[in-house]
Amino acid sequence: MDWKNDIEKLFNTIIELSPEGFRDSIKPMLRDAAEKTARLRNSGFVSKDDLLSALFDITPDAFQPAVVNDLNQIGIDTDRYIKLSDIRKKYSRTWDEISGAFKPGVYHFTMYITDRCNQNCLHCAASVMENRPELSFDTWIQIIENIEQTLRARGRRACFIWFGGEPTIRKDLPELIKYCGEKGYYQAVATNGILFDEELAKLCAEVKMSHVFISLDSTKPERAAKIRGHPKAYESAIKAIKLAKKYGLFTLGNATIQQENKDELEELQKLYDSLGVIPYFRAVIKKRSADKNWEKIGLDFDEFKEFYKFKYRNVVDAIRGGNATSINKFYTWDMVPFMETPINDEERAALEWGVGCQACRSISGIDINGDFYPCDYPSELILGNILEDGLEKIMESEMFKKIRDRNVKGKCANCHHLELCGGGCRIHAENETGDFLSESPYCWHQMDHQHNTTEKSED
Repeated sequence: MDWKNDIEKLFNTIIELSPEGFRDSIKPMLRDAAEKTARLRNSGFVSKDDLLSALFDITPDAFQPAVVNDLNQIGIDTDRYIKLSDIRKKYSRTWDEISGAFKPGVYHFTMYITDRCNQNCLHCAASVMENRPELSFDTWIQIIENIEQTLRARGRRACFIWFGGEPTIRKDLPELIKYCGEKGYYQAVATNGILFDEELAKLCAEVKMSHVFISLDSTKPERAAKIRGHPKAYESAIKAIKLAKKYGLFTLGNATIQQENKDELEELQKLYDSLGVIPYFRAVIKKRSADKNWEKIGLDFDEFKEFYKFKYRNVVDAIRGGNATSINKFYTWDMVPFMETPINDEERAALEWGVGCQACRSISGIDINGDFYPCDYPSELILGNILEDGLEKIMESEMFKKIRDRNVKGKCANCHHLELCGGGCRIHAENETGDFLSESPYCWHQMDHQHNTTEKSED
């Protein structure tokens, strides 16, 4: 965890203000609490908000008046940070509603275990691959252990998402699932549903699998068939969703929004609600097959903007109506909030986890040969090979930290939305410019105004 110079200086000032006899115990306790608070928003650095809200987290009630007095003397708004501490506790507790794998600090890895697929999607990255050699079961176990143990040494956990291609095609997928289940590791599966049968659903439940992504892109069977290149795409997804719900699995309906279904956002959300699953909408990514078919399926600038307005509106309306829960975070995960800023600490705490680009923060991908992608989508940029380099070396690399800390270029570098937005989708930026860190070509935000915020967050 990184500390900027001004935050390190404030940390030392706080330690100096504390009673001399307690400093040796307070110093490591406060540092650990501040870093834990930073991880709650998937950040790679400690902010002023993190440090001061953590201070009130660890301060017993009897000592709070003294701390308030000391901080007031150096111009700190203590009332705000006491409230912020309570707000963050509130939103941390809501993770008990769902899977522990979505607790802030858990790092999600998309595991590309096969290129093979039983569908032929217009937008899918796998359909242009030529069934490259697959790593063995034992090699994937080696990768799993390297990732999990490296993260645990950093106070974090992994979540392994079985992906492809279509992961259920691999005959040893149940063995990979059983292994992680026996170890108590977080895991998920992303499937089109064709081979997701009763036996697999039951196994996922028995090992307490975190969640299941099931792809369903349209409320209309003929449209779903066209998008997925399979006549029974709709029926297979519905069957899989019902099986997942039957066995009590936390289920997300995965919809890739493109030209064919861009007019179905409201209908898709209603369908998912009726099935009892959480909508997970993502804009089509201009990569591999989607790049080749972009004229046919890609969203233009205005369509991309409207998609994210829809996604953001569903979250903010719930928050401002007093209905913010962890469920909001699934709408925001991957979201790019150019169009609006949280107006107070409550809104920010409800939004800040998972919002914007999460590459090298809470998501990355491991390709079929062990190559490490910064995002869960394939990219031209490869940060190393997990088998040759190991996760620790990759995470300590200069480029990993640049991506994690959102050291983006151009217009995005100086934008007041950067901390939440992260510069938009890095894969889109790479495709358009050849540079993973370039400014977003899909940004509609204008830097010609100030936001009217009632309680400005201090990062």
